[in-house]
Order: sequence, then structure tokens, then C-alpha cells
Amino acid sequence: MGKIRQSFTVKEKLKVVAYAEAHGNRAAGREFTIDEKNVRNWRKLKERLQKMPKTKKANRGSAPHFPDLEKALMPWVTDRRQQGFALSTTELRLKAIHLSKSLPDLKNFRGSIDWCYGFLRRHDLSIHRRTHISQKLPADYEDKLLEFQKYIIKVRKQNNYLLSQIGNADQTPLTFDLPADTTIDHKGTSTVNIRTTGNEKNRFTVMLACTADGGKLPPYVVFKRKTMPKIPFPKGLIVQVHQNGWFDDRITKDWLTRVWGRRPGAGLSRSLLVLDAFRCHKSEEVKTLLKDEHKSDLAIIPCGMTSILQPLDVSINKPMKVALRQKWNAWISGDDHSFTNTGRMRKPELPVICSWIVEAWEELDPQIICRSFKKCTISNALDGSEDDMVWEEHVKASIPPTEDEGEEDEELEVDRDIYYYDEDEDDDMPLAALRDIFAIFREEKRRII
Repeated sequence: MGKIRQSFTVKEKLKVVAYAEAHGNRAAGREFTIDEKNVRNWRKLKERLQKMPKTKKANRGSAPHFPDLEKALMPWVTDRRQQGFALSTTELRLKAIHLSKSLPDLKNFRGSIDWCYGFLRRHDLSIHRRTHISQKLPADYEDKLLEFQKYIIKVRKQNNYLLSQIGNADQTPLTFDLPADTTIDHKGTSTVNIRTTGNEKNRFTVMLACTADGGKLPPYVVFKRKTMPKIPFPKGLIVQVHQNGWFDDRITKDWLTRVWGRRPGAGLSRSLLVLDAFRCHKSEEVKTLLKDEHKSDLAIIPCGMTSILQPLDVSINKPMKVALRQKWNAWISGDDHSFTNTGRMRKPELPVICSWIVEAWEELDPQIICRSFKKCTISNALDGSEDDMVWEEHVKASIPPTEDEGEEDEELEVDRDIYYYDEDEDDDMPLAALRDIFAIFREEKRRII
């Protein structure tokens, strides 16, 4: 027998296993010059080897620090997926933290993201995600950026707006079912089912509005109905109906009157409202209403530029949807449901949906709003002193923390990190594009000021 080999790739190990299954372990050892004990071990690990990358040589990784916790957690994960419930890493970490409180000697468990990914790896789990296409910037984005910034700087210099009087509003379409785009499931799963009530396409619209000082105006919810429902709704939001469940000139003017016109400080000084280029936002009636009745200047974001110029799109809508999805997941996982005569689960009641919106909006950190306006260069100091700070924040957000840095952040802000963490980062703009964009902003501001 020749010199025994010490290193085999997964592909080679599977080849040895196949030979051993056909001719026996001893014959495989002689054929491939390998210890028979290794052949036996690889045959036992065949299913695991089939799921590993073919070029990998060893399935290295640290042993679990909390084996009892993982043993208790895994049946819950399996049960959730068998019932068709979506399962995000956020929910997994929250459940682990909850379980740790009932197990002995787990006072130091924090449910870090590093532990979470280690858990997935150790239990052959992975994150399955829905494919989608992110927004592309228009070819002439540089010219549009300059024109938008020129206007913002011009009206700010002329009117010296208070930060509380610089606002942004945006319609967000939502559905009565809010299943996650991703879920944890066993590797190799080709069909991933997520339980819903069948209302994934039953839409309504929420208009969120905020101000550059972190202020939050009442959400404005438009349901697809012809008549106003005669049921009580929670305080803290405004409900309207429309036959298509969307915004038109009538709904937009109603929002201006009932929300923008009643914000703190409305009418006491000049204000600026930033909206996207949706048709009903720039109609002559809306412009006249803003100018004459609300003493507001209107800034329209150029088409295709909301991903970098709209504060709500840049940083706010995402954590709101994450929070709403968590509340929906908790609701559909619970027992408080009603069913039709055919046994189909009914969608959540309108007041329930509204209560989720109010709660998620109230829970949103105002500092996220303040930073978002600065990221979009709408509320930055006109002398340019805050421009580098915004750029540094983008760079910091794009660099993954080291293991030690991640642990420190978890310890300081574990609740906020868990609440706002979301796996879906496909829409983030490449760092090189951001660098070019903010270089244009800074240069233009220096030239104008």
C-alpha cells in the first residue's frame, strides 16, 4: 500500500464514498490510498458532504458555545417552516434571546449576528431570497443632481427655513399580507412556501411625512373602498378611502389640508416640502394650494432620483416595512384569527392594520429621519461643514465590522440592532457611484455658496 493521502476535496470524498458503496470500505481504502476509518466516517457524513462546496476540503467551524440553546431552538425553526411561516434572522435572534432567559447559565447570551450565521451554518440552514431589480439611475443623473441642489440651496438661502419646516412625504403601497422576502430553510430546498391569507395583492396606500428635525407627521392611510368604514380607528393617523386605493388630486389636496397644514408651526414661517415627480404632486392646483394657503415652497425630485434624493426612500421606508412585517408575522403566527365558511383565514381587520402603522411609526428613531435628510443633502449646513460627515456615514455603512467591532456594537445597541436589522441589501448603491455623486454635491455647493 502506498503513502496514505491526508487531504481530499469534497468532490474526491464523494467519489471515495461511491466506490466504497459499490466495492466495500477496505477496497476503497486500497484504491484511493486512504485509511479505512476515513472511508467509514465519510460514508456516515455523505448527506452533509453533498451539501458542501465541491472544492472544500474540511467542514471547519467553531463548536457551538450554547449547545442547549441551539438544541431547543432548532425544533422551533423546523416547526415554523413546516407551517409555512416566513422566518428572518431578526426573528431567529429574538427567539433565541427569549429562550436563553429560561435556560441556566446563559446570562451572557446576546444573540449577535455572528452567532446567528454560525447557527445557520452548523444546522445546514441558509437564507432564501426573492429576486428583484433595483432602481437604475438615469443617464443624465449628474445634471439632474446639480439642478436639484441649485434649487434647494437657492430657496434655503432666500427663506432660511427652520429644520422643523423642511418636510418630505411619500406614498408607500402596502398589502394586507406582508410575508418576508427571505426565510430560513434547509439547504437544497427548491420550493419555499410562506403562509399567508391570500391577500398579497390586496393593496392600500400609506402617505408618510416627516421633517428634517426628526419630526413625524400623522400617517395618512388610503384604503381601496368607495365608502368610509363605520368603525373606530386608532388615534395617531388619518384614514381616507379611494375607489382605486391610490392618490389623485383630490386625495393629495386633502392630505395637504389635514396633515401638512396642521403640522407643528404650520403657517408661522415659510416652509419647504420635498415630493417626488408623481403627477398629482406637481399639478397647478397643488402648487397654488401650497403657495397661497400653506406658505410652502415645493421641491420636486427629478424622475429616477428618489433612491438618492428622497429621505423616506433612502432610510425611512425600509425600517418601517421591517417593523410592519414583524407585526404581521406575530399576528399570523398567533391564534386570534377568523375564517370564512370555506376555512380560509380572513385578512387582518382595518383597525389592526392601522394600529401596526401607528406603532411602527412611533417606534422609529427620529435620528434616522435627521440623518436621512442630510444623506439627501436637503438639510445640511449651507457652509458645507456637514457634507463630509454624510459621506463618512455612507462609507462606514458600506464596510462590514470586524468580529470584535460587531460584538461591541451588539452590546451597546442590541435592541436597535435587532429591531432594524434586515438582510435585503440588494438595493444599496455601489460605493463608487456614491463617491461620485457626493463629490458633485460638494463641488457645486462650494461654487454656489
